[in-house]
Amino acid sequence: MIRDVKTNSSDMGKRAGRIGSLLMTGALVLVSSELRAQTQDKGADSASAPTSTNSPQPPAAPPSSSSATPAPGETPSAPEAKSPAPDAKASDGKTASSAAEGGSDKPVAGSDEKKDEGDAKKEGEDDAKEEEKPLVTLHGTVELAYAYNFNNPSNGLNAWRWYDYRHNIVGLQNAMLTTEFEKGPVSGQVQLQLANFAEVFWDSGRGLEKDLLWRLLQQVSAKWTTPHEPLSIEGGAFNVPFGAEWNAAYLNWTWSSGNLFALMPYQVGGLRANYDVGRGWTVRAGVYNGWDQIATDNNRAKSMLLSLEWEKPDDEETYFFVNYMVGNERDPDDSRGPYARHTFDVYGQWHATESFFIRAQTFSGFEPTRGSTIDGWLGGALSVRVDPTSWLSLVGRGDFVRTFSGATGDNLFHADTLEMTGRNTNDSTLIGSATLTVDAHPASNVALRLEGRHDRADFPLFYKGNVERAADATEDTPNATNQTTITFGMTTWF
Repeated sequence: MIRDVKTNSSDMGKRAGRIGSLLMTGALVLVSSELRAQTQDKGADSASAPTSTNSPQPPAAPPSSSSATPAPGETPSAPEAKSPAPDAKASDGKTASSAAEGGSDKPVAGSDEKKDEGDAKKEGEDDAKEEEKPLVTLHGTVELAYAYNFNNPSNGLNAWRWYDYRHNIVGLQNAMLTTEFEKGPVSGQVQLQLANFAEVFWDSGRGLEKDLLWRLLQQVSAKWTTPHEPLSIEGGAFNVPFGAEWNAAYLNWTWSSGNLFALMPYQVGGLRANYDVGRGWTVRAGVYNGWDQIATDNNRAKSMLLSLEWEKPDDEETYFFVNYMVGNERDPDDSRGPYARHTFDVYGQWHATESFFIRAQTFSGFEPTRGSTIDGWLGGALSVRVDPTSWLSLVGRGDFVRTFSGATGDNLFHADTLEMTGRNTNDSTLIGSATLTVDAHPASNVALRLEGRHDRADFPLFYKGNVERAADATEDTPNATNQTTITFGMTTWF
């Protein structure tokens, strides 16, 4: 601290003498320091290669803090040792730290190197811990809908529908939450589904005593990608193995699913191998319990599903899929015999122009029966989508399903309904539908849809007016050959 003092002429001479003494002492100290530094440099030169003098070097630190004389009014402080930047290069190609080896800075440089090594090791451990953490993502959807059936059925049901099954009810149609995980070569997902769709979908064959749990767990799967990366092994319960339509409205063009979706199995459980051929091609081969056999299997036989898939590499809206499934789906005591069912599913989509899309599907199959007869079906669907603007889509869809049976067979999908309405269980049937959907999507994760649909069959399949149930029956008796509905739905997703 500098003091404020008074001076006079006699004091000036004394102070001048003292200042001169201080300057002389400081000069002697500086000369002595320089001589010592030169002596050390000579010793270093004899032990190692000389450093370059092309770049300016910082002045040598005093050998002892006691030799340094502070300026008047400054507080003495210990000298601060400085080390060169780790990436600084000497003119001979060596780093500045290596050029300084053998000098007084060597211990400091060594401690810095150890510190750098410790920091690098710690960063490596942190990176390893970061890599060990699994990647977990959540996504889901919530669907609200109101559907009105102009047949005004007393039981409040729109027959042969899944998503818009309820008549004149505003409610939560579907709620789904999917958790996906990935850690190294292992990945998988767990999909939960609730609300009307899960409650009314299954018939009495899948009740509480069997697999009620699988009404909630819609898809659970795990996949291991082998060291040969194009090949992966996957197992679990898989959702909707056929067709372009899904169990969530936001993934579909229309609100209601078509008749082909109504025919196909909703879940299959088993194990499959996937192989990425490249250029958009994928091949899959799997072994499953059978159609909708998750917790149990209705027979000892297994089914095989083979798939060939292609997706245009630069446009996921253009694709082509071929599926073939074969296996015995009958109960052991079925009078038609233990013959395999052959199922063919072919569908594709073409992104024709920026705002015009076409989708087509055929879903067909057959299974032999005793007596040289065949039970089977043939189905087809065609959909067109036009996007007049970025927030509006117009969709039209038409579909049909023709079933056929031999003299000793049964209708694969409508035998119970035919019996309830007084017809032979092996009668052939024909059903079809026409759907028009207006889809507004004002935001990236919400869709508002208004949909009109007409269904028609050549036998009583739908409900109208006062619906009755036979005393010994567990289901209502269909009494109409057609129905027309209008549905408004909102779906959101994340």
